[in-house]
Amino acid sequence: MLGIGNDNVIAIGVDEHNRMKLDELTATLDRLGREEPRTRVLAVVGIAGATETGSVDPLDRIADICRDRGIHFHADAAWGGPTLFSEKYARLLAGIERADSVTIDGHKQFYMPMTCGMVYFKDPEAMDVIAYHARYVARPGSVDLGIRSLAGSRPSTSLILDSALKIMGAQGYALLVEHGIETARALAAEIETRENFQLMTRPELNILTYRYCPPAIRKRLAEAGPEERAALNHMVNEGNIALQRRQREAGKSFVSRTALKLPESNGGLTVVLRVVIMNPMTHMGILREILDEQESIATRLIPECFIL
Repeated sequence: MLGIGNDNVIAIGVDEHNRMKLDELTATLDRLGREEPRTRVLAVVGIAGATETGSVDPLDRIADICRDRGIHFHADAAWGGPTLFSEKYARLLAGIERADSVTIDGHKQFYMPMTCGMVYFKDPEAMDVIAYHARYVARPGSVDLGIRSLAGSRPSTSLILDSALKIMGAQGYALLVEHGIETARALAAEIETRENFQLMTRPELNILTYRYCPPAIRKRLAEAGPEERAALNHMVNEGNIALQRRQREAGKSFVSRTALKLPESNGGLTVVLRVVIMNPMTHMGILREILDEQESIATRLIPECFIL
């Protein structure tokens, strides 16, 4: 929308915990500063709760790097922002208070409609640079927030969020956040007791990923060379896609799926099952039933998808 182009959005690698590699960040910034013509960095974006894995970048250290180099630090807390309501787990977002700007999506952990999104700026005048006016409405001096938005008007979804905050309060949302985090941790522990499942990302917030991968296949993956590992990982990927589809089609429960880009030495692109704990009525009894159903489906899939 700004005309920058996708090629000018530079991805920084992540570590084994899906957090930004700070040495790669600083090396990239150094390289861009040396190149001719010199590249001006508009912002560094740290993720405060990745949508796929729930991981949180080292926000405090990213803030240090941006401060030392005079670069705008933006924290994408679209998913994790409401965690700040929890006195127990707000520390997971340590450093977010140092960001120059922060985004939060109301339609995630605020349980709002899709169009409810927020951006906060440390400098209250920052958005004046994109303000626009018209003679018939939103004249200079107007307090209408539409003068600084793409929609050009005040979205009514803000009223829904206002009502929810008045009914639920910070403590109410904290209870939802804490339930999600603690239930996700309990589910991760349960997955690790089942030998046919492999936990792929431990939950920092209320998201985790795992896959169906029996011990015999995991052993082969650990011992295989690059070509065999790629073939085995492809087989496991196809098996998990089939497992996820059949569980969805059965209509009893639903677990989403995504793909993580792992190092080639670990199999490369890896399909995983993705769990997001949002419903406050979800408990471990329900989650165990879901895992039981997946194991039952996978048993029927073994002759088709999990052949050694």
